[in-house]
Amino acid sequence: MQQKNRPFELAHVQMRAVELGDGVHAVMATDVDETDHTATNAGFVVGSSGVLVIESLTNGRLASQVMGEVRKVTPLPIRFLVNTSYHGDHCFGNFAFPSQTVIIHHTATKRVIDERFEKDRAFMIDLLGTNAGIEEAVARSADITVSSSCSLDLGGKHVDIEHIGFCQTDGDLIVRMREDNILFVGNMLQAPPPAFPWLLDGRAEEALITYRRLYDIVDDDTLIVPGHGRTMRRADIIHSISYIEKLCGLARDVRSRELPTDQVNEALAMKEYSDYSMYEFIHFQVNIPAVLNTK
Repeated sequence: MQQKNRPFELAHVQMRAVELGDGVHAVMATDVDETDHTATNAGFVVGSSGVLVIESLTNGRLASQVMGEVRKVTPLPIRFLVNTSYHGDHCFGNFAFPSQTVIIHHTATKRVIDERFEKDRAFMIDLLGTNAGIEEAVARSADITVSSSCSLDLGGKHVDIEHIGFCQTDGDLIVRMREDNILFVGNMLQAPPPAFPWLLDGRAEEALITYRRLYDIVDDDTLIVPGHGRTMRRADIIHSISYIEKLCGLARDVRSRELPTDQVNEALAMKEYSDYSMYEFIHFQVNIPAVLNTK
């Protein structure tokens, strides 16, 4: 993959914790307010009996930054680590966490990490470059798996971990803090508008069902931490729903009209979404092929 398609450079990424609620922190890149697509978000929840971390990020250096942000807040042990998907920028830092930390995945995420870690690591090196610290990553998958949902009590802080359907992977998880109405969704929501979904595994119609379900289970006061970028609200989900609805509709029209290949991209351009910095790459090279190859 060409350098110009790399969404960000990891060598200089710096993370910082932002307190969202009592004991609930997002860990975001320091440039999160300056770009519509920045490094992957992490987070942590502090209860009286310990800490739960969400995402270990791409490499040991970033994982250490997350743990460093935890230590600025509390000396309590990191009891749990949740990865919302198998994508390397969410889980390749797992190896850096203490051996006592219990890792939680969806069953599908654990299976992918166990079976194809080396392949995915090679993909991430190709995507982000050889200076990203990915070569040091060692596979470390779940100690506990979730197929639908589970709940944890950290001592005064209750965390619900749920699978509400396919969105970007078979193992997408969301992590909800009940008392605070805060939700971490991983790449189920790529980033706030103008960003739109990355249909890396296709299955756009299934993803659309999950987006609608996500919209239904939150309320207007829910604070949402996406996979990348600034926090979001319920209304922002409509942007992703509308994008997929229109893309799928246009794709059906293109197939029915049997347009020549050189006219397909023009018919599916959707230029109203072109403000997104990743528009050219994700829309034309990832999403359009995904929906056109759907039977």
